[in-house]
Amino acid sequence: MKWITARRRHPLAGYVVVILALALFGVGYAALAPTADQAQAQTLAADVPSPDDVDIAEGKTVFDQTCASCHNYDGSGSYDAEGNVTNGPDLRDVGPAAIDFQVSTGRMPSMDPSSQMPRKPMAMSEQDLANLIAYYNAEIRNGESGAEVPYEVPDSEPNRADFEDEAAYEAAVEEWESEYDSYIEGAEDTDMGMKLYLTNCAHCHSWSGGGGALTDGRWAPEIHDASPREIYEAMVSGPGAMPMFSDGAITPEEKHELISYVKTLQAEPNAGGVFDLQRIGQVAEGFIGWVVGLALIVACAIWITAKQRAHD
Repeated sequence: MKWITARRRHPLAGYVVVILALALFGVGYAALAPTADQAQAQTLAADVPSPDDVDIAEGKTVFDQTCASCHNYDGSGSYDAEGNVTNGPDLRDVGPAAIDFQVSTGRMPSMDPSSQMPRKPMAMSEQDLANLIAYYNAEIRNGESGAEVPYEVPDSEPNRADFEDEAAYEAAVEEWESEYDSYIEGAEDTDMGMKLYLTNCAHCHSWSGGGGALTDGRWAPEIHDASPREIYEAMVSGPGAMPMFSDGAITPEEKHELISYVKTLQAEPNAGGVFDLQRIGQVAEGFIGWVVGLALIVACAIWITAKQRAHD
């Protein structure tokens, strides 16, 4: 105790306290913030086979091998005696848009159904996914429940590995770019898209789409690299903790405006420079600015006091 008492009067003691407090704050944030695997997204292929090319029998094989162990062979899910989900929920009413979103973003199939899954490369080919959706529509789906896959909305840029030669790949990319630009530029009311996003999405995904932490250890993923189709499917299927925005709540035209605003915003250059905070949001950025500013004021006060003591 005498050792501490003697040194807390040292002129540098105040600096040490400030540095330790800032270090503790930084370490705490790093420990609690989502990891890079949880926050970063990866671009997926978009060469989706046409409905005429699907094979329902192959789709059944894919379902039995990758889905049935958790969701049951009839898609009814796995539940305990009290009705709680044990391995996987009932798929019969979710709709093909939910199937396409979960599988195309690599969240399903999952090795840990009880945990929120980060986005990762798709575990199957585009052809297998098309076959799976065809089988789901034919044998699993309950009538016309759930949302359809919005094939009219552009998906992710084609992947070179899905094409046998460079010419076919370049042609696919050119076609995709034309459809993507036409969709994004076809929005007519950017202001409405901004208001819709800030009202319904920004409080979880941040104003810039960078994502953020939620309660109970969950997180809202960043949507920078999500394709327009994936954003649309997430809205109509409500994955995880996300609420569902049906076409009755937000019309397809309004979804178009919202998605166009998000993709246009993300295309804008970041003016943060060396002080770039990855657009984490005005509140968080303001808090960091407040902490840094207060720390500088405290440091200046300590320095002035130390100088005065030395002069005295």
